[in-house]
Amino acid sequence: MTSYKKVALLGKGVLGSAVLEQLVANGFTVTLLSRDPSNVQNLPSGVGVAKVDYSSKVSIVEALRGNDVVINTLGAASVGNQEIIIDAAIDAGVKRYFPNDWSHLSNDPLAKDLPTNYTHLKVQAYLQKKADEGLLEYTVINAGPFFDLILKFPYLVDTKSHSVTLFDNGETPLSTTSTRSVGKAVAGALKIPEATKNRKLAINDTVLTQAKVYEWAKKYTSTDVQWTETRVDAQEELDKAVKALKENPSDHKLILPVFKASALNSKLTTAYPKVDNELLGLPLMSEEEVEAKFAATFQKA
Repeated sequence: MTSYKKVALLGKGVLGSAVLEQLVANGFTVTLLSRDPSNVQNLPSGVGVAKVDYSSKVSIVEALRGNDVVINTLGAASVGNQEIIIDAAIDAGVKRYFPNDWSHLSNDPLAKDLPTNYTHLKVQAYLQKKADEGLLEYTVINAGPFFDLILKFPYLVDTKSHSVTLFDNGETPLSTTSTRSVGKAVAGALKIPEATKNRKLAINDTVLTQAKVYEWAKKYTSTDVQWTETRVDAQEELDKAVKALKENPSDHKLILPVFKASALNSKLTTAYPKVDNELLGLPLMSEEEVEAKFAATFQKA
């Protein structure tokens, strides 16, 4: 039976740190790849560090050698630069690759033309080609916007300015998952490698609507404050955001408006019709649990 133990982790940001925690907790041997190992701090006991130059295939091969799995959690700017990493993984004898494709829409056919999805789909096609050739396995995990970041930042409502811009009246269901749950899903997928081989999986902790979060925001913040409410057509906002990004593709600040207008767009499937939580051992949050988390956040605002 196939068994994977040695994992190379690319990236230690918000998501990478959460994935690392769960890999270690589940007994995997992890090596973190870093451009500058001297800057890496607060690693769990037993986690190794390997220096890497992501512009050099030779360097990547050397850093990956001896690992069974590569998990890519590098930043958004690196999404389109994965082919060199995939080729290096093959040369290093890696068996399974998790691409930097944790987004909410890369597997929705209706969203295939979005500029934020083009590179994801290109990488998926490249991975499928390598899988068909028997050179490398892959697992894609779609998780939606990260729940912990929705709690932390004014993504759906702005409690500091007491304002909200409701896309399509705020009624679009949206799958969302915490980074911790993504980490658990990765570890879970590696424990059942045959069941997750060459698959595109979807997970969520819960399904939100912007209107429900707005309702909670008014409920748990000061009742003396008047909220400023704006309503917009999500497709119109998406068209404007896509146009701006196409005109300035190197401006990464323009990615978020595309992401937001697509995530809250009633014309797209932003709540997964089927999730693989049970396969990966992930429970769903109850609405009471979700409301309690928002209540705790909003009461501090």
